[in-house]
Amino acid sequence: MKATVVERRAELLRLYTGLPWKTALARVEAAAPGSLLIPEPDSGQLVLEARVMAALAWRQITTLHPWGIEYVDPRSDRLLIRFEPDVVGRRDAEATQALDLAKALLPRADKFGEITGVPGARTHVENGKVLLRLLGTNAFVVLLGLDSDEWRRAVETQDREMRTWGMAPCHRVWPDRLHPAERPYLRSGRRGVVPASAWLTSGLLRRASLVRSLGVPLAVTGWLNCRERGGGERWIIDPTFAEGHGPAGHRRLAALLSAPGWGLPVTVVDEHCNCHLPPGYTDQCTTPSPPHGRSVRERWRSARSTAAVTAWSGSGRTGPASMPPRRNWPTSCPPA
Repeated sequence: MKATVVERRAELLRLYTGLPWKTALARVEAAAPGSLLIPEPDSGQLVLEARVMAALAWRQITTLHPWGIEYVDPRSDRLLIRFEPDVVGRRDAEATQALDLAKALLPRADKFGEITGVPGARTHVENGKVLLRLLGTNAFVVLLGLDSDEWRRAVETQDREMRTWGMAPCHRVWPDRLHPAERPYLRSGRRGVVPASAWLTSGLLRRASLVRSLGVPLAVTGWLNCRERGGGERWIIDPTFAEGHGPAGHRRLAALLSAPGWGLPVTVVDEHCNCHLPPGYTDQCTTPSPPHGRSVRERWRSARSTAAVTAWSGSGRTGPASMPPRRNWPTSCPPA
């Protein structure tokens, strides 16, 4: 255990974000005592981060870290995400980190006007770093760990592929303004501009490393069930572990997620745990309830080697029970 207050705060920052120890320590030393080390983003940044998390929730490549993220570096006006290098010996050598991220993040419109990817997102390379920005705002996310030349090739490859499928790459057709198909997703006053769970999704991305407090999962997937009774949204995060190697410490994760000054704005108000039951049973362990009339429901499912967290955000009531995974669920809700 770290000896000083500064070292303990640095260790916590590292636990939540995955930042390297020296970076975390330097960040704490430079901050005012007691200040927030994981600041809340403004509204534009919140929307961008929420949609990025939704797009990354179900990666199409094998990764070692949750969602392929080595660490995040949250600032009040931006978020830096360090992605892991490509895995050596991957079955599909062409399925690179850059290509998968280009496919997940860059918006494209189909013939029906539906958007896949992050609506309003545009990328450019600045000082060798890939920046993802949201049109009409000052929000941006820095994608670290990507070679700039490889990123450009990945974007070109993705654009060609999308055209063969009859989809229009929005960033290519309208680089500096919204594609007509993107406008409904970002129009002021319309549902979809700030999803009900944006505060939760952005908050999870800013604390991405916490998933490893459960253990070291083989893979982490997630999806958004975007149409709940009562107008809520339900997030499912599903880390999969090797047989006999997890999950563990779910109460610790719930405590970390609700820790004042570090976690999300939630308070644990009840607990019901079935972890003593044999594999195959559903383990619903905690039900936090945040302020501002919103609610979050965490649900843990222990089915052999899998644990799942369901988070529900909506109009102030607890959401329904978790449903089995469906791989074709969308990663972002269309506008009303």
